[in-house]
Amino acid sequence: MDKRAAAQVLEGRGWLAEQPADLRAEILARGRLRAYADSQAVYRGGDAPDGLYALVMGRMRLATVQEDGREVVILHAGPGHWFGEVSMVDGLPRGQTAVAKGDSLVLHLPGEAFARIVEADPRRWANFAGILSRHLRQATHYLGEVLALPTPQRTARLLALLCRLEEDAGNGPVLLPLSQEDLAGMLGLSRQTANRALGRLEAAGLVRRGYGGIEVRDLAALEGFEG
Repeated sequence: MDKRAAAQVLEGRGWLAEQPADLRAEILARGRLRAYADSQAVYRGGDAPDGLYALVMGRMRLATVQEDGREVVILHAGPGHWFGEVSMVDGLPRGQTAVAKGDSLVLHLPGEAFARIVEADPRRWANFAGILSRHLRQATHYLGEVLALPTPQRTARLLALLCRLEEDAGNGPVLLPLSQEDLAGMLGLSRQTANRALGRLEAAGLVRRGYGGIEVRDLAALEGFEG
């Protein structure tokens, strides 16, 4: 995929699609395309900040790094998703790990290019803060609407939320390329407990488990699932 095709992806979805034309053009001009193989890390927790990233093709596994070194998956992101913004705001080492799931392509806006953009026009800080606020709102929604629910409903709401984050999600089935182990980590449950909850959703005809991930078959019903 060349720069023009990558621009079509990023200008058609996600944060960049909402930005003014001059900022979009500058980011795309200064950004560099980078390819990553399956399981290759874009960065790991503790790395120095080196810029912003946007997923153009493939999937990205984002995980937080715990004090004991364990990683807890927080999101499997699709094309159009921007990441790495927190360290660009506070200048601290990466608090997340970003690993490609399958062959993936990202646009990297290097740290020096980011600095030139905001130094030339400090008002651009507000634009970039939009990435952070978008992710904060998603996290707040998860904490307030999902985490306090009983396990089956929590599982249903989380899967529905992940579907809503998919830019290409429509009214038909949505395949979330998410392992059951990663889902359990996102829910804060053991794999066995998460599998039992998935089994209830599958028995209700709302999801289907498979080798490629978890297929959501009825998003509206999943959002209204009460157990």
